[in-house]
Amino acid sequence: MEQNQTEKEKILEIHDLDISFKTTAGMVHAIRGIDVELHKGETVAIVGESGSGKSVTMKAAMGILASNATVNHGTIEFDYHHQDGSPAKVNILEKDKKWIRRHINGKRISMVFQDPMTSLDPTMTIGKQITEGMIWHYHVDKAQAWKKAEELLREVGIEDPEKRMKNYPHQLSGGMRQRVVIAIALACDPDLLICDEPTTALDVTIQARIIELIRRIQKERGISVIYITHDLGVVAKVADYVNVMYAGKIVEKGTINEIFYDPRHPYTWGLLSAMPDLDTADERLYTIPGSPPNLLHEKAGDAFAPRNAFALELDDKAQPPMFKITDTHYAATWLLDPRAPRVDMPAELRVRLDRMKQEAGIHE
Repeated sequence: MEQNQTEKEKILEIHDLDISFKTTAGMVHAIRGIDVELHKGETVAIVGESGSGKSVTMKAAMGILASNATVNHGTIEFDYHHQDGSPAKVNILEKDKKWIRRHINGKRISMVFQDPMTSLDPTMTIGKQITEGMIWHYHVDKAQAWKKAEELLREVGIEDPEKRMKNYPHQLSGGMRQRVVIAIALACDPDLLICDEPTTALDVTIQARIIELIRRIQKERGISVIYITHDLGVVAKVADYVNVMYAGKIVEKGTINEIFYDPRHPYTWGLLSAMPDLDTADERLYTIPGSPPNLLHEKAGDAFAPRNAFALELDDKAQPPMFKITDTHYAATWLLDPRAPRVDMPAELRVRLDRMKQEAGIHE
């Protein structure tokens, strides 16, 4: 899947992003110094349990953070081209919502949300919802927009698009609604598509089709994609690079092969062990013990320490830095400190990853 690797044109760079939310219970420090990079044509996955900060990070990139959010520091730099082809770079955090709506949302960065029913307007026909963005952003006439909308529905695999254009969302199945959401997201030819758990609400066979559809469209159009998901099975099929998030921080990042076959953070071991697997002898599905921390009450040291069977004494006192494993692979765990005792991943997981590696035909 290493596509377009020669054109290392950077499209999005999130640097040291830090966000808090004001709630009735107090300030919640939700995002704590995040760095994410994305190049043209690449797929980057952001993985982690619910509440780890995946969606908040991407909403910040879209400029659609809730009104109770405060950006403490950081930059979100987005590179794009004007219609005349001249390059532009903007820090999204410096722009107001009106400018972002006009120049970024839907036009250059589009988002596919988890539940199509929350992103589709039940009172508008499918055709009107797909053409709306084209007419608003590019001032094309209605007939032209309508024709392109029908082509988009065909592209996302909806049969009889002329008829479907006149339908309302409730007249379509869940899988078809999600295809319509993807068609809307693609309507203005964005450079970046953000997919926030795009298949969670769908059954397994439809999930596979939607993932395949997004992959095909990405290849054909050469766009960049960010996947937000808790499902490592999805990540294995789509990503070039993976960022593993926990409690508002990225705790491990690397290429898809590094994260899948040579994970170094105990949290990543836990996520991989929790993937359903037909060949594992154990009858019970593994779950990471405990639950994610309450970010209202920040603790000293590593946020994952209370759930980490391999935690060291130091984990309760100091946050681990990002240790470099290779040029592309980093993990924030004290186990990688040269002074730390040697700890290997659980033996069952090693066996499982070696088997996955063989099945994928990957050799050292």
